[in-house]
Amino acid sequence: MYFQASVGIDIESNRVSLVYLKASLKGLCLAAHAIYPLEKEDSEEKTAEIRKYVHEFLRKHRISSADIFLGIQRDLTILRYIELPLAVKENLRGTLLYEMEKYVPLPVSEIYFDCQIIAEDKEANKLTVLLIIVKKEFIDPYLDRDNRLGAGISGIEIHSTAMVNYLSYKPKTPNADTYAIVSLGSEHLELSLVKKRLLHYSRHVKIDKKGGSLQRLVLEELELFRKTLGPEQGRLEVVLCGSDADSVVELLKAREDIGLRLQEHSRTGIPSDVLAPAYGLALKGIQKTPMDINLLPIGLRKKSGKIRYYTKFVLAGLFILSMLAWGGNSILQQKRLSDNLDSEIKKLSAEVANINRTQARLKELEKKIDAINALRQRHVPVLTVLRDLSKEIPEGVWLDRLAFTDKGGEIEGYADSASALIPLLTASPLLKDVAFLSPITKGKDGKERFRIGFKVR
Repeated sequence: MYFQASVGIDIESNRVSLVYLKASLKGLCLAAHAIYPLEKEDSEEKTAEIRKYVHEFLRKHRISSADIFLGIQRDLTILRYIELPLAVKENLRGTLLYEMEKYVPLPVSEIYFDCQIIAEDKEANKLTVLLIIVKKEFIDPYLDRDNRLGAGISGIEIHSTAMVNYLSYKPKTPNADTYAIVSLGSEHLELSLVKKRLLHYSRHVKIDKKGGSLQRLVLEELELFRKTLGPEQGRLEVVLCGSDADSVVELLKAREDIGLRLQEHSRTGIPSDVLAPAYGLALKGIQKTPMDINLLPIGLRKKSGKIRYYTKFVLAGLFILSMLAWGGNSILQQKRLSDNLDSEIKKLSAEVANINRTQARLKELEKKIDAINALRQRHVPVLTVLRDLSKEIPEGVWLDRLAFTDKGGEIEGYADSASALIPLLTASPLLKDVAFLSPITKGKDGKERFRIGFKVR
């Protein structure tokens, strides 16, 4: 997008990084960048400190109308990879909102979320969807509309998706379709698995400096990647970045099963790995990026900068027309412009008509699918459900109540991690609509008491 301007702000526990990008006919330009240390521990004081630095950066570089994209820490969010029927593609957000209790034990009123389709299998009639959830309390402090930062935010995403977008802007890094990103900070290790420019796996691990070797921790996490990819995966391409990346460079270079790629920033112009996520954030305001996550609700987002974009082109067009008028050709040019507009309106009208017809056909197909599903419903014996529950529920889980009704069933009991039961039961071919019926509580022995309801397919 020509003449666009965008600011990326990456917030970490101990610093905030800012990148200011401008687009012109000559291409993308790194107009300014900065890294500020965060010294406050209290959350309110830290938020005030971040606002101060952002205002200082905007004032120093005379930035008034740029889009602002905010990056938050990966460990503040919950990531889920979900398989859904292909039919929900047109109303994906509505479906996830309706079934949110299946995926996260938090009230919908307390969260913001966004999703993106990662893979689509038409033969299996399935979608793989990345769902990212964050508590409102982690984002709301930045959304004060009376504050310049809050009023100017166009989007919010996480460090992992910003890094994928940054690397996607550099097509030569890496060459493989599948690669891992290992980002080493002073307090955490963040790992991402990228396939075809999309985030297929993300993990955030706190570094216990007293608990063992950092090198061993990195190798253990990369081994998890290999299990995710399967035995057919050969040499694993790894992009290493972060403020503490130097501590494991020699270790990874010595591994024959790892193709190490250090960050190289000559194309973008940033002087440090620390600024890479902020650069990836700023790209969102300039061009289309492969990861299109925005945790900020639509109603709270800054109005799109496209109006400014189109306004500049209209003004340029008017200037050209005025120059042509000096030569006596203004009438001809205006007629051509009018003809072109009429042609585009006719094309758009035809496309709208096609969309309306497609929507009508989709409604007919949905009715037929509902009818077929109704015919396919059948009774499943209780013993079959009990056998399936005994297979799916892992060791370490105790049930003290099991109830069945015509509409489904309930189980109550204790577990080390009650939230882990939801995906296990959801994977059963006999069960559906698995969800918590009451909040999770902890007993004196540290076990989590749960109450889960389900329906039988």
